Amino acid sequence: MISRALLSVIFAGVIGGVLVTGAQQLRVAPLILHAETFEGEVVEHTHSESTPVGHAHEEEGWVPADGLERTLYTGMSNIVTGVAFALLLVAVYLLRGKPVDFNTGLLWGVAGFVVFAGAPALGLPPELPGMTAAALEARQAWWIGTVIATALGIGLFVETKTLLPRLLGVVAIVLPHIIGAPHPHVLESNIPAELSAQFAVASLYTSAFFWMVLGAASGYFFQKLVSADSQLKAAPA
Repeated sequence: MISRALLSVIFAGVIGGVLVTGAQQLRVAPLILHAETFEGEVVEHTHSESTPVGHAHEEEGWVPADGLERTLYTGMSNIVTGVAFALLLVAVYLLRGKPVDFNTGLLWGVAGFVVFAGAPALGLPPELPGMTAAALEARQAWWIGTVIATALGIGLFVETKTLLPRLLGVVAIVLPHIIGAPHPHVLESNIPAELSAQFAVASLYTSAFFWMVLGAASGYFFQKLVSADSQLKAAPA
């Protein structure tokens, strides 16, 4: 059963990673490339006033070249991410021990989007390169806390039937937003606010698409590979 569960993870992760890469190329990548033109203006201005161009290039890390190379690396990264999150979803299916199909997987995909993208975006929306932000450690701590609290809240709400645990679940979901996400004291950016808003919306739509595909695919393959195999073994000879 474990090998079949892993197969369902791989199939779902690859499908989700490939499809979300296509969606990103259509909706998200053009906005990032546009934003990088504003970031480049800042770099050129800095070169002319204070930093030797040659020295700046020596400090830059390697990045994939624009075009096919960048798309391939993005695709590989998305597939790895898809497999990792599909593994998480399938682990939930196995732990719950309840029937899973395409529709059930789709619902768990929506839950995954809320946990890992939707809820954190209420405090820290997706940001374009070159935008000012609070300290990385503070943002990471708040994001991790929000993910854990939201997952706990959804778990309490879904898996319990009494009022008190469900109320605690609601409190867990709301608490990180009452505390508030870290933000810089002064917002400075050459990137237009309209472009930032477009990027945030496109990123969230793409993330929702990714999670829905991942959930539906993992549920479908789990039903076909794992549940069907278990039923065959349980059937009398």
